[in-house]
Amino acid sequence: MPDALKIGIIGAGNMGRAHWQSIAAYGAQVSAVHDIRLTAAEKLAAGSSVEVVTDNLDTFFEQELDGVVITTPPPVRLDPIRRACERGIHLMVEKPPALNVREARACLRHIEKAGVIAAVGFQLRYMPLYQRLKELLSGQAVHLVRTVCTVDYYLTFRMSPWFLQHKISGGPIAEQAIHLLDCVRYILGNAKPVQAHALAVKNMALERSEFDAENAVQMTYQLDNGVFGVHTNHCGTERFSFDLEVIGPHLRLQANVTNNRIVGYFHRRDIDEVTPPASHAGLDKTGAWLRAIETGNRSLVLCDFAEGLNTLLLVEAAINSQETGKFVRVDKL
Repeated sequence: MPDALKIGIIGAGNMGRAHWQSIAAYGAQVSAVHDIRLTAAEKLAAGSSVEVVTDNLDTFFEQELDGVVITTPPPVRLDPIRRACERGIHLMVEKPPALNVREARACLRHIEKAGVIAAVGFQLRYMPLYQRLKELLSGQAVHLVRTVCTVDYYLTFRMSPWFLQHKISGGPIAEQAIHLLDCVRYILGNAKPVQAHALAVKNMALERSEFDAENAVQMTYQLDNGVFGVHTNHCGTERFSFDLEVIGPHLRLQANVTNNRIVGYFHRRDIDEVTPPASHAGLDKTGAWLRAIETGNRSLVLCDFAEGLNTLLLVEAAINSQETGKFVRVDKL
């Protein structure tokens, strides 16, 4: 594929594999794979014609690339982003955009200086379910938002160990809740956070001292459009769920990933919609980023790095509030 976009992947785990599949489906070419575990990089690239498979970033960036996908744990963002920006290579960064706001701002400075297209991998923005909900809410008064995330980590431990280690993942607000918190911002027109507060506890698997992430979280926050939100998170529950509910004077709508429906009422009319299988030109987060590189149309990217930083500000305010028990204002971060 001589004219295909050449893409590199840093991080050869499950997310790296998922992006590879999207890259191939789009018609682009994976030209380089990096992981600190060479065996993982080799496993991901097995059976393909990848030119560079390495555990050395210098070697990785010697390859001519149009874009780089970064699927590493959150602490590993700044160095690969800096290297890519110095070479004018476009970026797809998995969520969260960085482990903390300080590092995210440093990353953003490199991105803005280089002028590259830098997307953050918030896939919910590309789901027809939430794109349809966003359409319904356009021009409508919304006062309250409720979201719930449940996963089974502390029951099955079928996850990468670092997901439950604070120093690497940032805990469940940064590793799990962030998906729905970003989605709320998206459906409400990218409303920005004002302040947040969270209560959290680990009262499961107490014998597993290697895991310090909380299993139960209750969070409250405020957005700059006047909307108040609450988020409930539990990572020791049998069934997965991503639930989202919006409430206003003339509407109450629920959008649930597991059944792909929007139900409730809207201006005295009952709503029960099964959302279409595809939208946003049929592109997922990776495809939209690749199309943006090809065409120069940055609007195809529904969450660039600067927008992802706004979601990270909400996350960090909630995490920091656990130290004082008080609300943390975003403008103090």
